[in-house]
Amino acid sequence: MFILRKIHQCLISVSLQTKIIGMVIGLSLSMGSALSFQVSRYLNEHANAFIKEESRSVAAEIVNKVPDYTLINDLYGLTGYLLNTKDNRRDIRYIAVLDNTGNILAHTFGSQFPTELYKHLRQVARHHQKTQTIQTDEGMIWETISPVTQSWNGSVAVGVVDSFVRLDNKKMIEALFMTTSLVGAIGIFFAVGLSWVIVRPIKELLRATNAIRQGEFPVMPELQSPDEVGELTQAFNEMSAGFQLAEEARKEKENIRREFLQKIITSQENERKRIARELHDQTGQSLTSIGIGLKLLERNATSEKTKQDIRQLKINIENELEAIHNMALELRPSVLDDMGLIAALNLFIQKIHTIKDVDIQQTIIGFAGRRPSAVIETCLYRILQESIRNAIKHGRACHISILIEWAADNTLRMVIDDDGDGFDPGILQNTERLGVRGIQERVELVNGVFRLESEPGQGTMLVVTIPTVSGGKNGG
Repeated sequence: MFILRKIHQCLISVSLQTKIIGMVIGLSLSMGSALSFQVSRYLNEHANAFIKEESRSVAAEIVNKVPDYTLINDLYGLTGYLLNTKDNRRDIRYIAVLDNTGNILAHTFGSQFPTELYKHLRQVARHHQKTQTIQTDEGMIWETISPVTQSWNGSVAVGVVDSFVRLDNKKMIEALFMTTSLVGAIGIFFAVGLSWVIVRPIKELLRATNAIRQGEFPVMPELQSPDEVGELTQAFNEMSAGFQLAEEARKEKENIRREFLQKIITSQENERKRIARELHDQTGQSLTSIGIGLKLLERNATSEKTKQDIRQLKINIENELEAIHNMALELRPSVLDDMGLIAALNLFIQKIHTIKDVDIQQTIIGFAGRRPSAVIETCLYRILQESIRNAIKHGRACHISILIEWAADNTLRMVIDDDGDGFDPGILQNTERLGVRGIQERVELVNGVFRLESEPGQGTMLVVTIPTVSGGKNGG
């Protein structure tokens, strides 16, 4: 069963062209073998019947002639007649004439008659046996013993060999084999052509399918023939045209979605910037003015209790100013606009170090003297913020490694790796808690891709790749 399964797997694994050629070769071999077998069997049966009949007919012919010579005791003439008969029949091996006592009167062996054959003929002639086969070193001999009863008592022995008939049969079978081989070769030639006619459009369809799978539109294989393969090609072309329309509609929707998302994110960033500016310019200035006023009140206060209350108010105002400053940085750090992504990242890491005991290592490659566009800088900064917070808050990471590389092919790659608790990637459907949805949207906004790898207890690694980075020297 295992062998049959392996053979079946091997047969179905070969190409269609090989299957077609193999079927033709197998059919040719099967038909040729069957035909050769049937012809060989028929020729062998026919040869046996022919040799047997020839042995009998020659014996009967000689039986009719022997009395003409024996009655006048012309043994010399009888021998000549036997030799002449043997020479005219290539299949005759020997002819012998025996009297009623078993003595040989004439034969075709010349001066010396084989002793074993002489013994054999004396024995069978006495019993007047008919046609029989004798196996000799020269091959099979069909021997016929016929009695002579007309005017003379004796017998005639005729031995006919089958070698010549077998040789003719062999030549005929060889010719049949050559003809079958030639027909098979012609069949294989036509099979190759037929398989090419069938397989070529299928290969074209396969090539077109692979092209469509890779997003190449439109792909329209040329119609080769109006048969079933041509109908398949026509249906494929119609399907390809439908795919093209669907892909164009999808791209249009994707562009609309990306533009909408970009407007939302841009609006968010502008709103963050506006709120941060208001917190810094208005709320911060107001609290600073209140602090200055409290200093004046503290100088003019006469009661120590009042001075202590004023000092406490000043401390509270300073704390609020610090909180407002941090909030403004969180909303939109001005250093991101002024000095770029790397400076903003350093400032963010410094803030993290003031509130969390976590080791953050960063490696920056290829940013010397240049900056990405403002959109990409903002996108990467928000991804860094979200990833570091997730690693600390949810993953409880102690060590975070950051790699940001601007490669020579103008692609930007960012890798964030931590030693936190990790998680099962299967829970990524719940992306709201992890913030993955926001990261994905920001990456897609700049035509990038991201990969998230994690295992429980093995930490998390986020890889972001942006294939086309626009930007230039410092200043965006």
